[in-house]
Amino acid sequence: MSTRYSTPDQPDIPPFMVWNLDLNEDGTTPHDKSFIRIPSAPNQSCAIRFRILIGSTASIDATLHTNYPLDGSDYQRTKFHAKRFNFNNQTEQICEFRIEQPGPYQYYLSYKSIDDDDDDKCDAIASANDRNPTVERIYRAFKSKRTPTAYFLVDPHLELGGQPLPLDGIALQSVSPKWLGLLKDWSPQLAASSKLGYNMVHFIPMQQRGGSDSPYSLYNQLELSDDLFDTPLKRSEKEVRLRETLLEMNHRHKMLGVTDMVWNHTAYNSDWLRDHPEAGFNLENSPHLRSAYELDAALTQFSRYLSDLGLDRMVHSVADVDRLMDGVATHVFKPLRLWQFYVIDVEAALASVGDAWDATATEQLDVEDCDTLVQLSGDARTEWQRTYMLGDRAHAMGTRFGRTIDAGRTAAMLRALSSDGTKDGALAQLRALLDLLNLAYYREYDADVATAQKNIGERVKYERLDSGSWKFGKPIDDDYKIVDPLFTTVDTREDVNDDRRHLANNGWIWGGNPLDNFAGAQSKAYLLREVIVWGDCVKLNYGTQPADNPWLWEHMRQYTLGMARAFHGFRIDNCHSTPIELAEYLLDEARRTNPNLYVIAELFTGSESTDRVFVQRLGINSLIREAMQAWDAHEMSRLAHRHGGRPIGSLALDCLGEPGFFTDDAHGGTRINGIVAPLSGSLPHAMFFDCTHDNEAPAQKRTMEDALPNTAIVAMTACASGSTRGYDELYPRLLNVVHEHRRYAALDDPLKVGLGAAKAKINRLHREIAAFQEVHVHHESDYVTVHRVHPVTREGVLMVAHCAFHGASETASFESPRLYGTSATAEFAYRLRSAEGVKPDSSNEDDGILHGLPSTLEELDAPGISKHTDSRGMYTELQLPPNFGPGSVLVVRTRLVDFKPNLDWKIRTCADEVVAKLSLGALNAALFRCDAEERDVIGDGVYNVPGLGALSYCGIQGWITHLEHIIPNNDLGHPLCGHLRQGNWALDFVSKRLHKYARVYPQLDDLAEWFDERWALVKRVPNFMVPRYFALTMHTAYRALVRRALSLMPGDIVGRSRFTNQLALTSVQMMGYVNSAGLRPTSSAGDCSMSAGLPHFSTHHMRCWGRDVFIALEGLLLVTGRFDEARDHILAFGSTLKHGLIPNLLDSGRFPRYNARDATWFWLQAVQTYCMLSPEGLKLLDTPVERRFPDGEAFVHWDSDAAYSKSSTVAELIHEIMQRHAQGISFREWNAGSALDSQMRDEGFNVDISVDFASTGFVSGGSQWNCGTWMDKMGSSDKAGIRGVPATPRDGADIEIVGLQKSTLRWLAELCHQSIFPHEGVTTTSGSQITYSQWDQLVQDSFEKHFWVPLDPSDDVEYHVDSTVVNRRGIYRDTYGSSTAWADYQFRPNISIAMTVAPELFDPEHAVICLHKISSVLAGPLGMRTLDPRDMRYRPDYDNSNDSSDPLVAQGINYHQGPEWLWPTAYYLRARLLFLHKAVSQRQMASAELTHALRTVYHELHANMVSLKHHISSSSFAGLPELTNRDGSYCRDSCETQAWSSGCLLMALHEMAKLELIVHEALALQPAD
Repeated sequence: MSTRYSTPDQPDIPPFMVWNLDLNEDGTTPHDKSFIRIPSAPNQSCAIRFRILIGSTASIDATLHTNYPLDGSDYQRTKFHAKRFNFNNQTEQICEFRIEQPGPYQYYLSYKSIDDDDDDKCDAIASANDRNPTVERIYRAFKSKRTPTAYFLVDPHLELGGQPLPLDGIALQSVSPKWLGLLKDWSPQLAASSKLGYNMVHFIPMQQRGGSDSPYSLYNQLELSDDLFDTPLKRSEKEVRLRETLLEMNHRHKMLGVTDMVWNHTAYNSDWLRDHPEAGFNLENSPHLRSAYELDAALTQFSRYLSDLGLDRMVHSVADVDRLMDGVATHVFKPLRLWQFYVIDVEAALASVGDAWDATATEQLDVEDCDTLVQLSGDARTEWQRTYMLGDRAHAMGTRFGRTIDAGRTAAMLRALSSDGTKDGALAQLRALLDLLNLAYYREYDADVATAQKNIGERVKYERLDSGSWKFGKPIDDDYKIVDPLFTTVDTREDVNDDRRHLANNGWIWGGNPLDNFAGAQSKAYLLREVIVWGDCVKLNYGTQPADNPWLWEHMRQYTLGMARAFHGFRIDNCHSTPIELAEYLLDEARRTNPNLYVIAELFTGSESTDRVFVQRLGINSLIREAMQAWDAHEMSRLAHRHGGRPIGSLALDCLGEPGFFTDDAHGGTRINGIVAPLSGSLPHAMFFDCTHDNEAPAQKRTMEDALPNTAIVAMTACASGSTRGYDELYPRLLNVVHEHRRYAALDDPLKVGLGAAKAKINRLHREIAAFQEVHVHHESDYVTVHRVHPVTREGVLMVAHCAFHGASETASFESPRLYGTSATAEFAYRLRSAEGVKPDSSNEDDGILHGLPSTLEELDAPGISKHTDSRGMYTELQLPPNFGPGSVLVVRTRLVDFKPNLDWKIRTCADEVVAKLSLGALNAALFRCDAEERDVIGDGVYNVPGLGALSYCGIQGWITHLEHIIPNNDLGHPLCGHLRQGNWALDFVSKRLHKYARVYPQLDDLAEWFDERWALVKRVPNFMVPRYFALTMHTAYRALVRRALSLMPGDIVGRSRFTNQLALTSVQMMGYVNSAGLRPTSSAGDCSMSAGLPHFSTHHMRCWGRDVFIALEGLLLVTGRFDEARDHILAFGSTLKHGLIPNLLDSGRFPRYNARDATWFWLQAVQTYCMLSPEGLKLLDTPVERRFPDGEAFVHWDSDAAYSKSSTVAELIHEIMQRHAQGISFREWNAGSALDSQMRDEGFNVDISVDFASTGFVSGGSQWNCGTWMDKMGSSDKAGIRGVPATPRDGADIEIVGLQKSTLRWLAELCHQSIFPHEGVTTTSGSQITYSQWDQLVQDSFEKHFWVPLDPSDDVEYHVDSTVVNRRGIYRDTYGSSTAWADYQFRPNISIAMTVAPELFDPEHAVICLHKISSVLAGPLGMRTLDPRDMRYRPDYDNSNDSSDPLVAQGINYHQGPEWLWPTAYYLRARLLFLHKAVSQRQMASAELTHALRTVYHELHANMVSLKHHISSSSFAGLPELTNRDGSYCRDSCETQAWSSGCLLMALHEMAKLELIVHEALALQPAD
């Protein structure tokens, strides 16, 4: 009977959020996170966490440096606070801190890097005298490194009326102060804006204006304009009045204030320029502008005397322009002789070089330069000479003939070149060279003049022939010059050099790089007339820091602070041309005064990456985007889609978060529970304007009627919205901020003017739905539909707009929206119509008041709303109301029918309770099960998703594999999401299989019913919502199941990191129940057995392999604390002991096969480890084991009376194994023949094993016709002639078996010494007795002599080495005594197994040399190459289907001849740990040096696992594969997840934990840098 769990109440307070950012291995920020924005959420505290994998390049001494004020001090952009990364767990480091202050912040990482030499990763050791990089790098000094600077932006916290104002709820209106009238009369105007639903007002500049009267050409930045006040006031009094007005606007009218900041330029007549001409780019501080100034002055003169030159002052056609430009060429460029700014003065150069030639102490050309000169010819020689004579300094256009050569160097060069050695000859040679060089400069001049003339001509065409230009129809004269001057001459108070008085005007360049200063020395923009100038503005010359122009920086700082005290935010005018260093400085100053300053800007960079630079460095909170840039309804819909929100039905962000905690170092290390969620990259936040104050009005650009649908689409976009005063009143055209002097109308009731009534509802709706972050935008003919939905409550607002672009049709086609599973209620519907017979420009302009166009805002009938049902279920259909023509908008509210409003919360609850009683076996069924396992138990297979294919697992992990990609990427187009929308098959599959498994694991019924209850609710939502709730449900269940699984595995490293958790879960993955393969012939339902690998080794006799189980058992079962299951496997295999061997294939004990020489030794090693790690300890040795084969020799059927009729203790089994090996093992496999093995030759069924007590004590065995070790590939190709021929027989004494044998002998000798083991030794074939201690010593004494291959061939005589077959030195042999002599010397990774289990066998110095060889030769990205690439049989790509006749690869014969197997990697790491730790510990050194060395060892061990960590995180089977092909490439014939690959790594991590503790404790004692 299942248990029902009631849903707990949802908490009112949002959880503490920890926003996590996983860094790249080199400490850099991932490219997809290049823009990070931390949102400001009401009533929610948060922190940011940076995480990096231990072993990554940047993980040694990783320290975060950020200018976020970690110590609570005031923010300073250049003050970086250091915070060390802490060891979060065994494989990760984190650095985290609480976020409490908004603003733009920078960070970078510093770390220590091992100074890699090029040979560190190569096989550098050739002789005993060569250094060993593996050892030497441990002591090598670290290099300090740092990452590039990265950024994160924290949103400001805006409040209005005591309530938070989210950025997406902003409804802003731009106004011009000079059109508002006197400041004291603003209140009614502001009240009107408030009544229209605006909550923020943007004031264009209200400072004193310059001579042009443009509000963007400021005369005095520190003074408010006098025309805002009715009486003369002091500056301070003006500022008080302004702040009072803004406070009233805030408190009474509930609106925030934003103002423009104009930093880039000042009015041409600013009085302070007379005292500070250095504030601009003048000819003294910017002499490179002189040529441009002379051209500009000449064009002014040309304009003045045009008639005297016989040219017409009026321009009517392109032909007139062409004649004018001919005059410019003749009367401006020709007499200016600008070429003199480009070329070398040849005569002056010849004279100076002649003088240098005559000098008594002449410079000499050095030998290297002489050689270079002789070797070069042609253009290369000319270029060398040019550089030698002129140097490599950049040429500025500051003086005529400013390009000069170095006379002394040139004379020296000529002496070296001169054929006759005479001065005249040398100078003649120089003249020719200078003429050649000048040719390039003349060409440059010609090209520049052509560009300048073209730009002048194009500007004249626009200004004189375009009716919209202010010069249209005007004569060319002093007032309307041919082109606007690029320079202003100021009348300074002091008598100064004229060069200081000529200042460059500001402007912009079409397509220019905004990060380049176009007035800088590197630019010729002014000379080329590329600058589209603002003639009323002088460009300000800030330099890059306050010291470059102190007065100017301070002046602008005072201006900025005054505005920051008054306003809630800034709009940065001309942001893309404002020096970024200046903007950073001024915004930093402003934020000191107003920390929650809201900053907006428009950027015309043309590049998202450049936009991002400005946004990140300046902390721009919203980028202005313009709806009026859309040219049709389709483009309008694209903009609405791009600028905000996530698609409706988006996968829940909850799925990305995990319960965790934050350690608050600022409060004594207090742990704060919360949610850890990944930071997502995003586009900069947008403020979407229906029309800016710079845009043409809808009546100009589209139609007046389009004003309503345009503003409705903007307001429905999930971002901030903006508008300009006059838009709602339907002004007929764009107002000129310079020449317009009329005032805004005083509106008694703004709701009755223009769009008023509709706009008020639209703006308030925009604020209301700020949290409705899911959006669907649809375009159809002239219609745009936008649907906004709340991600949790599913309440929504749907808007249909009939756009009124030119040519819009009254009867445009529109398919009525069908809202499945959704009800709708009408909110409002309007249509905007123009008054008949009124032309766009017919508004009254004579009364001094700004008026809009006559119009009618027609309130339409509600749309038709009807409910229907079809095959997809219930739906609501909307019918457009009558007369819903161009200019119409309707809004309805939507709500899901029969929807549980707290469904998200319901889904996320009670999961931990329903899994609380599940066993690990039940968890295996719930989470995993490959296809064959599933069919074996319940008769069903894995789920197949159309367009995607079969899932990896039947359990929840099979779905999670895809959801882990879908959720963070919100990939609603994924085939799985499409399938979920099409039907409920997947939902039913999930719960039905759990109900079936409840027959084996009754506790799964609770989980099945938990799913049933949630699926019942999910099935009621519209189909487009199913992917969201499916993902949320599966993720919730998955996390609960994982937590339960980890809680049942109390091993000392489980739960210490993501990686160890992932590895531990492979224990659950591999340990499951199948009918066809238990540990005994008659296993009970639910009894688990270990699979060697999935999906290939999952059922029947191929599931449980002796060597695989016991290689994996230490990590998968002992390290994870699964001692009972480990014991079961040890005893089950022990019960089948036969011929002194543990079976290779268990086959449930029915028909075990004994063709492995190594499985027995891995079993003995597992017994030894079990006794060391398990609570039972050595008591296991006394455990009785029923024998499957009573006498240990004869075969009896498993169901006969003889089977299991006799028992032995584990200790007796161990002694029997040792005794049988001591006396020799020789038998023929039971049932030998093709029925047992169709590939093997008859000789291969004969098994022979012996011990050579006379010399070595090694266990030897095998033959050329069988393969008794893990390298067990048998040839099967008749075409290649290798059927029955093992690829790697490895007969003789195998190094890993010798190591395992030594480990067992050592252990038994110790037990005997302690009188724990009842048998002291064995009897040999000669009848003599040998104790375990003696046997152990015999192997110890023999090993190095028989396995080491010395570096120096002269040392071979001291070892048993056949020099003629040695392929590589400084290694240990793979075998000893093979029937094929060269096979003994093959270099394979088995060495590290022996090093790990019996390190005492190895000379430490030899071992470290060999470890370096393994690292440089055999180590691959994931696994270890199974053969030396230098070996002639090396074939690294395994393809079991290869049907060639090549005997080295046919049908995968090269299984162990180069492909990279993962499980030996862990033994290599363990061996490296053992021997390097030992080498470090034995060396005499100071404490700090010891810590340094140990940390290096620790780092490098983890560095070897980084790729493994990445792989298991991305594996579709959530595991580590059996093997890879060459250099880590995918092998399709490999098991996707292998027991020993994961198990061995768990054991390695278990052993590394001890070193970790030592390193951590040592580092904790070290002072911070």
